[in-house]
Amino acid sequence: MVGCAHGEGQFCPEQKQQPIMKTLLYAALALLSSCIPPHAHVHPDSDSPQKGIVSGRVVDTSGKPLANADIVVNNAQFYNNNILGKTDANGHYSLSVNAGSWYVRGTVTVRFDNKTYVLDLFPETTGAFAGSEGAIRNLRWKLTGEKPKEFGMSGHYGGSLDVYGAIGEFFDTDNVEFTFKPVGTLIDGSAGKTLTVKTGDENAQDIPLGKYTVTARYLPTNQSMLLRQRNASQSYKNSVTASFEPTYPGATGSYQLTLEVKLP
Repeated sequence: MVGCAHGEGQFCPEQKQQPIMKTLLYAALALLSSCIPPHAHVHPDSDSPQKGIVSGRVVDTSGKPLANADIVVNNAQFYNNNILGKTDANGHYSLSVNAGSWYVRGTVTVRFDNKTYVLDLFPETTGAFAGSEGAIRNLRWKLTGEKPKEFGMSGHYGGSLDVYGAIGEFFDTDNVEFTFKPVGTLIDGSAGKTLTVKTGDENAQDIPLGKYTVTARYLPTNQSMLLRQRNASQSYKNSVTASFEPTYPGATGSYQLTLEVKLP
């Protein structure tokens, strides 16, 4: 106990100031601690990851911010253990992760030609990261190109062409050449270009998604062919105008155009 120089029973200013100083000190410490969140998120444009945080930026095919893209942070060790998020108006996201091994995937949902497409985004950095260390993972919308072959991902970002010959009438589908002429803009709003696609070639598996008028030519005889969409209750015509469909009912991230061909 602190004595008072003014004598017993006298008012002591030093004793009066002690509880006041303690109160002010506790208040200052409380205010300081409230300003430091337990998981302060690093700005997504930063090049330095923050422990326990995965963040990044998502852009469209022209490099502009992509808002409302779906982000999935998957656990690389345990099935169906993931963290979900969305990008903000500037294409940024930031999510807290626990210790463990994680990887990031993303999708963008687009309405085109009265259909809904759910498209896989391209991860600019592949591979898993340690949650305890955190990571920066940026993603991009691509119209074409091969998807990373890891964590169950495969295929291409573009749509594929699947060709059948008319039953009992035509069998040499390997020697058919198709011309794809875009109708309007592509799925991302950009201008497309006329494409020449041969059955079985690599580009037949990676066509930019859009709506096209398609014609066919039989190469050995240079004949124009008749064609139609398969299983669409159509008659054979000189051309087909169509957009891509899911590879199978309910499929996302994988789209194809299935055609039947025959000689006139």
